[in-house]
Amino acid sequence: MKKYYILFYLLIYLSQSQAQIAIIFSDEYADSTAKTRVGIAGDCFANASSLTADFITKFYRGGYIDVDLKDKVLARTKNSNRIGAELNTGIFAAFKLDSFCHKTGFNLFFSIRDRQHFDSHYPKDFYKVGFYGNAAYAGQIANFSNFSLNLIRYQQFQIGLFSSTLDSNTRWGVALSFLKGEQYKSIFAKEARLFTSADGQYITFDTEMEMAESDPAHKGVSAMNGFGMSMDIYFEAPFKTKIGETKIAVSVSDIGLIHFNNNSIYRNQDSLFRYNGFRINSIFDIQDSTFFKTSQDSIQNKILPPVKRSVTATLPSTLNLSIETALSKHFHLIGGIHHIFNANYKFLAYVKGNIYFNKCLMISATVGYGGYGGLNGGLGLGVNAGKGFSLYAGTSNLEGFIAPSKVAGRAAYFSIIKNFN
Repeated sequence: MKKYYILFYLLIYLSQSQAQIAIIFSDEYADSTAKTRVGIAGDCFANASSLTADFITKFYRGGYIDVDLKDKVLARTKNSNRIGAELNTGIFAAFKLDSFCHKTGFNLFFSIRDRQHFDSHYPKDFYKVGFYGNAAYAGQIANFSNFSLNLIRYQQFQIGLFSSTLDSNTRWGVALSFLKGEQYKSIFAKEARLFTSADGQYITFDTEMEMAESDPAHKGVSAMNGFGMSMDIYFEAPFKTKIGETKIAVSVSDIGLIHFNNNSIYRNQDSLFRYNGFRINSIFDIQDSTFFKTSQDSIQNKILPPVKRSVTATLPSTLNLSIETALSKHFHLIGGIHHIFNANYKFLAYVKGNIYFNKCLMISATVGYGGYGGLNGGLGLGVNAGKGFSLYAGTSNLEGFIAPSKVAGRAAYFSIIKNFN
């Protein structure tokens, strides 16, 4: 029977990053007498199914991408490719309430976070034209259909309740967040085909495309381009198995929307555009600093005429499901599933082992498959530093640091928690 339980764990998946509520009430080194808990937390990742860490680093920093590097990525590129990245930072505080609705065992918590998310899905032709040009497609069609891109940054103020009143071990939490929209960009090309004439004299672009962008004139953390709301739900319950004490945890995070104001730019077009280049009557024409920018803007506006209007963005929402079993007091085995909706994400499955050396030190190791990349692994460290301090740090994607020329996955997370009696 034991081998079937282990096989079950290998077939399911645990979230590589804890739910927001679980981070606040992380219980590896819980202090049951604490009346107040404060902390800071941050996490980031970047991963892709075909790009490599070397390629992403050079592209992001503006480094030179030589032919050899482009060819290596091309060999990995498939007809369907994904890339995603996130950066989240924040502070939080939780307070044990004497009573709530005449009941005990409740905690009130707050958090303030800065949230950034990026994802994209693109076909192979998009990469080839983008980094090699369209000369190889003379007399042919480059297919960009089903290209999509999402970029959103917002600030979050969260308030919620966390409880263990159902019994001594069951825990649940619910939170409501008020959101300030800073930046948003979305592109979806249901149909997009680029034809280059055999003699290179013209190109045609046949597209059914939709684009939305928050107010381009106001950027930065101080920008107030939109407002919204979201909800988080968390539940955790223990049960017994033949191989040890077990608990199941499920959470759904960031169920919500942000409504960006009517200074946003919206474009929607279903048409065929033909471009024959431009005529230069004098060498002095190309010395005009606005020449190329004007041409670029003119082409974009012809393909996708802009309209100022409000737009609504659906947040990338996260589902976590995990099962943790204490095989011994020194080793816990965890498995589960993790998915990000509205984000070009592929279901991720992994197993994780927590090794508890003593009451002050824990290390973890993770292996999984899915997400924006493929096979991934990570390491983590937890320390009970004394005087109410707990520290957690690690990575859920170690592979990009070890083999940056072959895979993309890089990630890091940390949290520092202080308990006050």
